[in-house]
Amino acid sequence: MAQETKTRDKAGDSEYTAVGKPTIRIEGVGKVTGQTKFADDLTFPHMLHAKVLGSPHAHARVKSVDTADARQHPGVEAVIAAADLPAYKMNPSNRRGVIFAVDEVLFQGQPIAAVLASDPHVAEEALALIKVEYEPLTAVTDPISAMEDGSPLVRSAISDVDRSEEKGHVTIDVEQEEAEGAPSNIASKINFSRGDVEAGFAEADCVVEQTWRSAMVHQSYIEPHATIADFDNSGELSVWTSTQAPFYVRDELCQTLGIHESKIRVTATEVGGGFGGKIFLTELITAALAIVVKRPVKYIMSRKEDMLAATPAPFAQVELKTGMKADGTLVALKARLIYDSGAFPGAPVMPGCLFVGGYYKCPNLHIEGFEVLTNKVSVGALRAPGAHNATHAIESHMDIMARELGLDPLEARMKNAVEEGDPLPSGQPYPRIGLKDCLRAISESDVWKRRREVEGQANRGVGVAIGGWIGGLQPASAIVGLNGDGTIDVTVGSADISGTNTSFQQIAAEVLNVPLSSVNVTTGDTKTAPYAGMSAGSKTTYTVGKAVKLAAEDAKRQMLDIAAQRFEASPDELSVADGKVHLDGDDDKVLTFARLGKMTTNFGARFAPVVGRGTMSTRKSAPGFSAQAAEVEIDPDTGAITVLGYAIVQDAGFAINPLSVEGQMQGGASQGLGIALSEEMKFDEEGRLLNANLLDYRLPTTRDLPPIETIIVEVPSEEGPYGARIIGEPSIVPGGATIANAVADAIGVRVTDIPITPERVLRALGKL
Repeated sequence: MAQETKTRDKAGDSEYTAVGKPTIRIEGVGKVTGQTKFADDLTFPHMLHAKVLGSPHAHARVKSVDTADARQHPGVEAVIAAADLPAYKMNPSNRRGVIFAVDEVLFQGQPIAAVLASDPHVAEEALALIKVEYEPLTAVTDPISAMEDGSPLVRSAISDVDRSEEKGHVTIDVEQEEAEGAPSNIASKINFSRGDVEAGFAEADCVVEQTWRSAMVHQSYIEPHATIADFDNSGELSVWTSTQAPFYVRDELCQTLGIHESKIRVTATEVGGGFGGKIFLTELITAALAIVVKRPVKYIMSRKEDMLAATPAPFAQVELKTGMKADGTLVALKARLIYDSGAFPGAPVMPGCLFVGGYYKCPNLHIEGFEVLTNKVSVGALRAPGAHNATHAIESHMDIMARELGLDPLEARMKNAVEEGDPLPSGQPYPRIGLKDCLRAISESDVWKRRREVEGQANRGVGVAIGGWIGGLQPASAIVGLNGDGTIDVTVGSADISGTNTSFQQIAAEVLNVPLSSVNVTTGDTKTAPYAGMSAGSKTTYTVGKAVKLAAEDAKRQMLDIAAQRFEASPDELSVADGKVHLDGDDDKVLTFARLGKMTTNFGARFAPVVGRGTMSTRKSAPGFSAQAAEVEIDPDTGAITVLGYAIVQDAGFAINPLSVEGQMQGGASQGLGIALSEEMKFDEEGRLLNANLLDYRLPTTRDLPPIETIIVEVPSEEGPYGARIIGEPSIVPGGATIANAVADAIGVRVTDIPITPERVLRALGKL
């Protein structure tokens, strides 16, 4: 993948010395040289390896589990089934509250029992010796038919559903209506309405109605789920895990296992890719096993296990009807969204409903969403969960309506795009946003400018689409301390999954006016670090970054107070630069940070140590938007799609590290292209996954990716550090719609399902 970057036009960029500058990630060298330690690299004395037996059925009654032969296998230390587990607060309605299936399995791969041995291969061999007697039950695999009266039930009735993980990705005051009354496969539903939809359609000059589908896809991180747990004689539980949310893991273990938070230490190891899928999964089972055997236990999922039993992103069907006037004004929108939740609640139907009607001003809309249970693995988050499914539908409609009315598709979007103060479908007004700025910028991209050259060329087309994300909110805190040698320590509790620690280094260096090399950033564990929320919802820089800025400012105030006493001056007369405190107007009055460090840490020091504290709890989100354009070429004989060029614009608010922002943009765009062109988890009628490996599950490679042109737009947020807003998620959202619009432009017909495979192209052309 080649990289093309257009320098952002940002007034006042020179006023900063550290933030806003392209900076190499501080953990990058270790990763590319293989020196970084991941969870699987860690070993402990007397450690056991766990292998987990998963159900071969998608739906069955468990009649008996016989572990006798497995226990006798040479080298096996323990075999643990449901009856052997420690007491825990089981909640059968929540995936996070179930360790082993007891009476009924609900999806293929659901854990039944575990074997522990010093040698992982021995544990693997012994799994085959566990005898489980199943009574197969009807597997419900299609969420659409699952909604019908008379459909077999996926599972027993659900209650007490915990949606706290979902709120870590998107935080907004909207509640889903949980299932009540007669047993049903509909787990929850949601509705938004305003205006008079039928009156809106009556005044429209163009009405489009279509059904759109998007596949279940896996996050496909390089590192599968990996956890180590140890329960020592003092009753302290220690967990080392590849997670985006160490404090959330601690809280879940506390509530489920009944262990006080003060007796749980969670260390977030380096995460080999998460994309929303590494929140909480294997931590509970590994901790429970460690409690039983009183020895360290390591559980590393195989690739097949991860694809069978992790938390992929859901299939969704969007039934959409839209109406537009001849001048391009969107006047009506009616949508019905159905998300496949798998065997447990947790599908992102709420954000899907918000975004299908949240990109454009529309006076009349009615949106209803359904979260439907099936006998598939329960779903989770993938970078802006639920947004790409809904965006595929609305952005396809915007193109279709513009084409039928003879309008430029970019101008039609610009005319209707939401701005500050416009309401989401839920009624909440948007804060300051940069959607229109993104649309203006994509019009200047090389890909969009080439569309006139492409017009008239057979099987070539250019498409455009937008996408966005609201973002999550959680309180955050940080500590900034001055060392005895004048260097700076920053301590945070957030997992660094996207280079955020480098941004924190830049923020602290900017506030204290020191070189980046003088600032060290440490991610502590849950016992030593200040609290931070999930590294999810694109909120880490927005929230923890602000806490770091506040902590650095606090440390700076303390340093100025000490220097003021030393110089017998007011702190207002002092300034910091190049690792020194200066008395303004007197070149002889200088106090180095190193001297300040000695004055606050030496034996008998007169002054207390400098420890800056920063805490924040913003309630105002900073939504981010992206506009993307693609040029494609279609082989009419094979249906193969070649992406010739791609451009992405994103509003970063303020790019604290433009190099990292561009990387996030290109990475998200690449994942969006995978969703658009090839990624799809395929199940048979019995609910068995047919492509549980990365050979049959087709990810895009460097051969599939074109040069990606990146353009950063900066519309400052109201509360982010230096105006920064959410970054990680908007970039993945428009990919499917962008490619769909480009393909339609190339061949003149619509493919309504993504991924847009060669077979689907040929079917759309009437050749199959």
